[in-house]
Amino acid sequence: MRKILIVGTVLLVVLVGVYRQRIFIRDPLGKVERNGVRVEGVGVYINYSNDVLLEVGTQRYLVQGWNGMPGVPEHLGCVHWLVCWTEADQAAVLPLNGVKQRAEMSNKEVSFVDENGAAMRVELR
Repeated sequence: MRKILIVGTVLLVVLVGVYRQRIFIRDPLGKVERNGVRVEGVGVYINYSNDVLLEVGTQRYLVQGWNGMPGVPEHLGCVHWLVCWTEADQAAVLPLNGVKQRAEMSNKEVSFVDENGAAMRVELR
């Protein structure tokens, strides 16, 4: 039994290391503002590269550092409030309102405009 746990743990660590760009872990300290007003109940997820995935009700937004374009992920699997994963390191996203726009990104903050024209600001911890 002990060998199975050790092998399982090693396998899990290797998988997380290999797929670290695809795996988004929930950030319970992340804060979201819409038009300067704090929004409660939003799931904030980050990956190894500080790419951000937001879960606002049934709507999901993904902002990746490699292109800086906010959008809706085409393929996404989630274990609610724990972890999400994409199909590729550079996940395919549908642009918001069909318009390609850039997000402002740093290691601590991500800002973009959603499909309704509201300014979204995510503070990472």
